Amino acid sequence: MRDAPAVAPHFDRLLEAREGIFAVDPGQYLFGSGQQSSRCFLARSGLGWKGRWQEQEPNQEEDRSHEERPDVSAPSAGGMMRHPDGAQSGNVSVARADRGRGIGSALLAEIEEEARRRQAPRLLGGANAAHPDSLAWAERRGFREIGRRIESYVELASFDPNAWSEKLREVQRSGIALRTFAEVMDGLDDAGRESFYRALFDAQGPMWEDIPFATPTEPWPYERFRQLAFGSGQLMTDTSVLAYDGEIIAGFTQTAKRQDKDAYTWMTGTGRAYRGRGIATAVKVEALTRAKRKGLRAMLTTNDEPNKAMRGINARLGYQMLPAHVQLEKKLA
Repeated sequence: MRDAPAVAPHFDRLLEAREGIFAVDPGQYLFGSGQQSSRCFLARSGLGWKGRWQEQEPNQEEDRSHEERPDVSAPSAGGMMRHPDGAQSGNVSVARADRGRGIGSALLAEIEEEARRRQAPRLLGGANAAHPDSLAWAERRGFREIGRRIESYVELASFDPNAWSEKLREVQRSGIALRTFAEVMDGLDDAGRESFYRALFDAQGPMWEDIPFATPTEPWPYERFRQLAFGSGQLMTDTSVLAYDGEIIAGFTQTAKRQDKDAYTWMTGTGRAYRGRGIATAVKVEALTRAKRKGLRAMLTTNDEPNKAMRGINARLGYQMLPAHVQLEKKLA
């Protein structure tokens, strides 16, 4: 390992995490290259598409380490997060100017040592499919691919709600009513809102269980669900849509804020007894229609690769895929 003295100072912050967890986005398991940033498309048509995309493309000589530019005072970082089955997720990010000096390998070794200290059976990580050098870097260090998560987007200027009007009428004729979260919660007192939160939580539980995650992912407990969904200030209630069969929540889609002009689908799901009836398509069409009327620029979402049904719906709605986030695993036990 070259320039070992330059690596040592970066361990201090990592070692401070031995009794805690680094602040790590659970969707960003990074080894040398982050998940393709959706920002690469955010400014087409005169807003700098080419420059943004080039920022995300791997350089012939240098590979991006993270979708965010590292702070100049902290050019390298490593961190961990726990999983329900005891696995740990590792996060390694090295600033471009400091690559090729063994920093990433040193940080990874420290993370692996800590994972073993915690008796983790495996270490999880990931890299973007657009960065083969990062994948090769991880493979040389004992990681193997276990799954892929695919982010995609649709530019709302190109989305035509009229093309889907008959589909919506067909679903509604079957007895399904579409209502936004805002419409459902309008006029409710605290007890009424709490009842709605509970009903949504109960409805999404089986839907969550059916998501084909690459690694065991426990659903949130109610209080965490309530806080993140309704207490974080990120949910866009006027573009989040429910499908009701009488008083039963048959399906829904949650829309959250994404920067100033864009939105992100947190989750779209349909109850097991209601699948195959076009409900998922209907709630998404309604959400996209309302987002377009609202003046938003794009809607993004992420799906696990095996979730072909949802990915097919998104493709038919005009979503464009970005390079996959390749999920990686290294056995430790």
